[in-house]
Amino acid sequence: MELKVAITDIVADPDLARAVQLRLDEAHICQEHGAYTSAVMMLGSLLEGVLVHAAEVRPASVALSRPLRATGLQDLVQHAHVNGWIDQDAKMASELLRTYRNLVHPLAEKRAKHSADFDTADLCWSTVNAVLNDLAASKSQ
Repeated sequence: MELKVAITDIVADPDLARAVQLRLDEAHICQEHGAYTSAVMMLGSLLEGVLVHAAEVRPASVALSRPLRATGLQDLVQHAHVNGWIDQDAKMASELLRTYRNLVHPLAEKRAKHSADFDTADLCWSTVNAVLNDLAASKSQ
């Protein structure tokens, strides 16, 4: 999945757009140097930040069930999906990214008996690109 948009197409706030772009750049650096868990963390952070921003600035036909600052990535993904900002495939893949992002906790990684590798990070890249593409496409509707 290729990213077809610029971050500024999705995030209007210039300071937040810079922070999101920095996460993208850092995730690339991490993946290029074999720091796959770190790449996944950057991508999960980026995804959460972009979805919080969307929830703050976009009109929603279905409201969040709790205050935004008490809303986690899983609920943000669901919120974006029910409001038509992201497609079903992006929603499902985002749930997988959230699972991998949670492996930041060493005990979770130990229990899962899985560490992030190139393929893991690659899946997460595809997910983030799909969500960003969907957010840009739905913004113009």
